[in-house]
Amino acid sequence: MKHEKTPFKESRLYPIVFMMIITIIFVGILAVFYHSSKGRVQQYQDNAIKKAILLVFSLPIDHIEKDYELYIRESEVNKMKYYQAVKDSVVIGNAFIIQGKGLWGGITGLIAYTPDYQNILRFSIINQNETPGLGARITEKWFTDQFNSKKIIQNNQISDFMMVAENKEDLSETEVKQVTGATASSKAVLDMITKESQRIIQQIKGEL
Repeated sequence: MKHEKTPFKESRLYPIVFMMIITIIFVGILAVFYHSSKGRVQQYQDNAIKKAILLVFSLPIDHIEKDYELYIRESEVNKMKYYQAVKDSVVIGNAFIIQGKGLWGGITGLIAYTPDYQNILRFSIINQNETPGLGARITEKWFTDQFNSKKIIQNNQISDFMMVAENKEDLSETEVKQVTGATASSKAVLDMITKESQRIIQQIKGEL
């Protein structure tokens, strides 16, 4: 009696080969989409950073590329990159991208100082991974705007900011309202501003 040959589609090998082929096809499609959109994604990210830099100096953002080229000068000191804003030949201030550690991941912020590094001009958060509806509220304008115009150096030292309840009124110069229910995320922002300002200003002006 002759042994009948099993059709390939009914063999144990068929599902494995089939899945490998499908995987290769879909990986190939994803690779094509990734490489075709990589340039646009990078351009979008670059424009987002440029927009954030213009906003931290309260500069126009109607035409991001043109406004950025008109007002912003990219510079470097001690291998540390910063962004200097100049309007009508007057230096408005200098901005730095700063990094911190939040509850669930890294926090990236943008902080601008006055030319003498005595005050914070403005502060914003450009990336974070905190809990939506809780820690992620650190991106809300009322929270980040608290740092605007605050003194960053007092008595030749970095200011020691303190967190207070969100509903407190009549804040002192060093008090900052925390996000209710998100103490860790609020503190992470304070720590980031304090530590990064210490690092930046020491490199710019020497030991405080």
